[in-house]
Amino acid sequence: MKLYSKASVTAPLAAMSESGRFVHSYIITGPKGAGKKTAAVYTAMMLLCSDVHDGMPCGVCRDCRRVMKNEHPDFIIVERSKKSYSVDDMRRIVTDAYVSPNDCDRKVYLLADCGGWSDAAQAAMLKITEDPPDPVYFIFTAESLSDFLPTLISRSMPSEVSPADRESCIAALSERFPDRDEAELAGAAAAFCGNIGKCIEYLDGNEKLMKNVARVRELSRAAASGSEYTALRVLSEVKDRDDLKELLGMFAAVIRDAAAQKAGSDVRISCDAGGAAMMASISAQRLTDMYDEVMKISYACGLNVNTDAAAAVLAGKMTV
Repeated sequence: MKLYSKASVTAPLAAMSESGRFVHSYIITGPKGAGKKTAAVYTAMMLLCSDVHDGMPCGVCRDCRRVMKNEHPDFIIVERSKKSYSVDDMRRIVTDAYVSPNDCDRKVYLLADCGGWSDAAQAAMLKITEDPPDPVYFIFTAESLSDFLPTLISRSMPSEVSPADRESCIAALSERFPDRDEAELAGAAAAFCGNIGKCIEYLDGNEKLMKNVARVRELSRAAASGSEYTALRVLSEVKDRDDLKELLGMFAAVIRDAAAQKAGSDVRISCDAGGAAMMASISAQRLTDMYDEVMKISYACGLNVNTDAAAAVLAGKMTV
């Protein structure tokens, strides 16, 4: 299995493999599509592989192959009983953790996409992460380290995964889409700044993502030209709070790119370089205010915000 631009995960694991001592709890963070799940599977392979060498899992032994196929009895991908992990889910894990592994000397639990889980659910994991049974290991993933209690972070090894560099991203896409034109793959890599997961979704024809890319480009130009009508029309199309949150996250990246260009940096993380260049003409204070408003409404999307009201407020703030 290949990991692209994930040295933040692979290097510490290689060092622990050499020492023969692994930590029992891992927190992997990063933006959606950056490869958190892939890094988590790699971590599980390191812990369960029967033939680790040169600080890497072999990738071909029975254990590695079963981990990659999600068929290993000692690699437990924890299911949620609700939208986010509950206290009952955590209690079930704690009870199961004291059961001996099936095939290996270790067992690994993966709790993916932990964003939004309650403090009570995390608190239910504190004792076992502080003093786990010797064979038991935990991997948590989320977009931000702020999704975790400080006490849980202190018991874990945090790693942040970032989008791949352009060359690595194109190489990964070439493996996934061997029949696609290189220019098309390069265009996707540029549009999503090395976020391999987003590139794959886009090239697979994910309709929602393609619509959001088009919307982001319209929003960027509306903000640059001061067209409140266009901004309101685009934002009002999105009725689902989760969809609006994703759109705002993508637009926030354009604002960050615009601010970076204004400061003389060529660092780019958004899907609309042209829009960011146009928005770089906006004053630094306006960009800051716009970013703050976008993030405030994005946060409110996780609560119970009225999307039409949010669209009206944001369109006005964007084009003042």
